[in-house]
Amino acid sequence: MDKDEIIRKNIGAKIKAGRINKGLTQSALAEKVNMDEKQLSRLEAGKHYPTLKTLLAITEVLEMKLGDFDDIKDLKEPTFYTLVDILRTSNMKDLKKYLSIIKIIKE
Repeated sequence: MDKDEIIRKNIGAKIKAGRINKGLTQSALAEKVNMDEKQLSRLEAGKHYPTLKTLLAITEVLEMKLGDFDDIKDLKEPTFYTLVDILRTSNMKDLKKYLSIIKIIKE
């Protein structure tokens, strides 16, 4: 198993553990985060990385923090883990500002 696969499996295991801890089925979590149940199954199995949007939705529903996914810093895209580090160390006021900025950029 290569490093990339190990990271994906660790992230998937944390999503699954969080889901089970909340007493949710894959179907229920998938519905809450507006994704296909099969895609969630693939994430939990470590076959794919979640997008940032998906991971943020999952962490919100499962009441987790991005910091719970410390494996993310090892992803290949430096901009991704830089963003995660910024979000992880930000207070709620700053997070709300960042969200406002992202919404403006998205429009």
